[in-house]
Amino acid sequence: MKNFLGVNDRILYLIDSQLGGNKKKFAERIGFAPQVVFNIVSGRKSKPSFDVLEAIISSFDEISPEWLLTGKGAMLRDQSAPEVAPPPSEPAFPGFIEEIKSLSVKVGRLEAENEHLRAAIEAKQREIEAKQKEIEAKQREIEAQRREIEARQKEIEDKERQIKLMRIDHLKKEEPDIHTQYLEPAHAPLSPENPVESAELLKSQPQEALFTP
Repeated sequence: MKNFLGVNDRILYLIDSQLGGNKKKFAERIGFAPQVVFNIVSGRKSKPSFDVLEAIISSFDEISPEWLLTGKGAMLRDQSAPEVAPPPSEPAFPGFIEEIKSLSVKVGRLEAENEHLRAAIEAKQREIEAKQKEIEAKQREIEAQRREIEARQKEIEDKERQIKLMRIDHLKKEEPDIHTQYLEPAHAPLSPENPVESAELLKSQPQEALFTP
């Protein structure tokens, strides 16, 4: 008998060997939607629930529950050995039903955790994308401000050059005439109060000292 790693593979082998691979017919036989069967044997390879496993065991009497649940033994029950019916008070497959229930609970919990993690990862991805867009917008804003600062700096430099040129022109206009400076008299002006004394003082000075070089 072929060895199978998981219950999903055993269910798929059951469909192929007993129903010629007709998954829709298998779904109808166990009373579940075809999408449920597809998710188990194809698609996401979801673990079958307790209800699905119980329906398979009930719908396929010739299939060994031990093989279906654990992969041990033959797929088909031994037809040569007479099957002894258990007492009415005991379950037909002692221990298997409880194991199926326990596995079903664990599978349900794991699937819920996986969905929660998937939703959290998708939310984080959306958050990262939003942050990335925000960073790009900030970078564009910073670049625009940088260009504006450079333009203002250039404008300030132009203004400073204009001010320097204006100061130079102003200084040139206020500079005194050098010829006027050389023609100014070196002696003190005559006092109009004492004209005689002023005239005597003027006579006592040499003629070449009347003008400063």
